[in-house]
Amino acid sequence: MPSSIDTNDSKCEQPNGYASTTVTKKCVDFVRHLPWEIVKCYIAPRLFGEGRPIVRLHQPCSLLDVSSIWAKRIISADDSIHFILSVDHTSLSNHHRMRLRMMAPFIKSLALPASGAQHIPQFLECGRCLSLTKLNIYVNGTQEALLKLLESTANLTHLDIKYRDNKQTPLSLLDVLDRCHHLIRLDFILYRHAIIDMTHSSQSDRIYGNITHLRAICEDPDSRDVFMPLIQRLPNLRLLALIYPPSSTGMNTIHQHCPHLQQLFLSYPYVPYEIHADIKKQHDDPGLRLLSIDGGFHKGDYLAEMMMRHKATLESLVLMNGPFLIITRVETLLGHHNVEFNQLKSLRFPDDSQHSFLGFIEWVVQHAPNLESVEFVDSKAWPHLLNGILRYRPLKRIALYCAFYHQPEEYQFIQHHIQLGAQSNLQSLHLSFRFISRRDSWIFLIPKLTQLKTLELSFANDIVLLSLDTFIQRVSEGCIGLEKVILKSTFFPSSSQWIHDLSKHRNLQEMIIDTTHMPDHLMIALEAFSHLKLLHLKYDIKEWDPPVKLKNRIPSLVYTEKYYPIL
Repeated sequence: MPSSIDTNDSKCEQPNGYASTTVTKKCVDFVRHLPWEIVKCYIAPRLFGEGRPIVRLHQPCSLLDVSSIWAKRIISADDSIHFILSVDHTSLSNHHRMRLRMMAPFIKSLALPASGAQHIPQFLECGRCLSLTKLNIYVNGTQEALLKLLESTANLTHLDIKYRDNKQTPLSLLDVLDRCHHLIRLDFILYRHAIIDMTHSSQSDRIYGNITHLRAICEDPDSRDVFMPLIQRLPNLRLLALIYPPSSTGMNTIHQHCPHLQQLFLSYPYVPYEIHADIKKQHDDPGLRLLSIDGGFHKGDYLAEMMMRHKATLESLVLMNGPFLIITRVETLLGHHNVEFNQLKSLRFPDDSQHSFLGFIEWVVQHAPNLESVEFVDSKAWPHLLNGILRYRPLKRIALYCAFYHQPEEYQFIQHHIQLGAQSNLQSLHLSFRFISRRDSWIFLIPKLTQLKTLELSFANDIVLLSLDTFIQRVSEGCIGLEKVILKSTFFPSSSQWIHDLSKHRNLQEMIIDTTHMPDHLMIALEAFSHLKLLHLKYDIKEWDPPVKLKNRIPSLVYTEKYYPIL
């Protein structure tokens, strides 16, 4: 509320030199007189424009340098403003100090890279961060300043620490957590050769029950169990992400001390951000819902054991790096005929692996009666899987490769669902394009899938897809039930002519484009999709003019900035 903001500021009517070309003129501070909801809902969003508001405390910001009352109200109104302090000089300037003194009590999200972290003592002299909830900090050397900063931030809920190599000064992580009484999520990167101290100076049995999310990276694969002393102090973890799978002893520690764990990522990339919200309530049945494991670093023998342990709750299984993923004692596992994974809905496995792995995958599919989604199935690596145990399963979603070699398995699988017609449960199809070379490719059967509602197309790179135009044209004329199209690629084909035909589809309602860069020719092509209920662009937005102009033409446009500067 406005009453909570200090309005006793003799400088509120005087403009700062950094924000005004005429310092001697009086500034009309209308923001201080407006109702709070007007400032919060209308003034702040318009001032900062599109994208996540980012304020670099070491650079002039005209919107916040006008007057202190103005700045305080704007900062308090917008919870999404992220502040970055990065100063290369040996000390903060008087202007930096003045700005920090005014803003510190209202900052909610702050990043301190290496050049900013060294100024923590001077930062603390300017005021306490009473409102800070998210801190992203780079630590190199002594942590005394960090501990003092944490002592002044009583409301911190998210902490992201990057600890650089320093053999002489181990990071006392437990001392850090002792000063974060409300911490919910901890992200921690331990660089190679860096050392952390997991001993507690006072309480050997101290636990941190508020922390529910832990994402931890140790760049040394030989130290895969380095976080176990910390994990055993986190009894209420719901999500745990480690870049390297722990040893069998480490996995036993996780099972013993984290009874409420629901999502376990033992792979890289180690956490899809969109998965975070899918956390069940505490009173739900304990057990893993999601397991992701990377065979390239898996040295233990606990994958099958974990699946058996969590057979009543496991909903999603992601297996990566098949050639290195070893399932020992497969024969013993296959002997469990009465086991059922009734909750398993989604299965993802690699497109190449050892021959013995095929038996394991078949066993999982056979014992998952409610399986709805399978990806990625490559008939060259998994012969007869599509038209074997998967053909007669009521799958709602499947992901397939479109390759340069002959693919009779895919042809027969799609043909089978065409013949089923309305009896087919297949509603979502994900195609990963490696190559399209022949006009009689099996993908040209897809437009005949009348019950298909979602079509997802992934492009590995900017390859020349000779028949892409023809395929999209067939889709726009067929697939009468199609409602959503998802396009994913690091780089899209150099021409966007192929996308025009999608705008002619009569029933298409949503289109999502997920990429790193949106070229101008693609932005122009999207103007033909003004009739959609939703057009969602997810990419690294460097220039805001193109998406803003497109939104003026397409009111249903939504865009997500995939990357933003933190450190």
